Amino acid sequence: MTRTTRAGAALTIAAISIIASSSAALAAGHPQRDTLRYGIRFNDVPLDLGARGPSLGDLQILHDTLVDDAGTVVGHDGGVCTVTSLDPPETNCAITFSLPGGQITTQFLNSPPPRKVAPITGGTKRYRGAHGQLVLTERPDQTGTIVFRLSRDKRAG
Repeated sequence: MTRTTRAGAALTIAAISIIASSSAALAAGHPQRDTLRYGIRFNDVPLDLGARGPSLGDLQILHDTLVDDAGTVVGHDGGVCTVTSLDPPETNCAITFSLPGGQITTQFLNSPPPRKVAPITGGTKRYRGAHGQLVLTERPDQTGTIVFRLSRDKRAG
């Protein structure tokens, strides 16, 4: 093999190696996307801590039930919302959802509209490394729908 042929072969091998490793790195960096949809049955308990009636620092303790399309219980949540403003009404909520395969955490400012969008701040087990958004729609009968739009780095799952 001549010096020119060896140099050309070495460049070809180097180029193939770079392309292969770049493709693998790009594929590994694409997040996994998942959407989970459930019904929710609300169970809130108010805790009046300050002046009688609504006041700053009052709490709303949450323990809601998550159900599938058939009405079968598939999970629940546990959380607390703290009153941070009376006018306009607003609470700061930290909620953990226990689902088949692990837990998902959220934290957000809650206000009266029945449709809320909240960030997903993390998860465990199947949901480890999760981020994305939760969309909660409340109905007047203390039920609603909840949709988790998850993204996970493939290396975290």
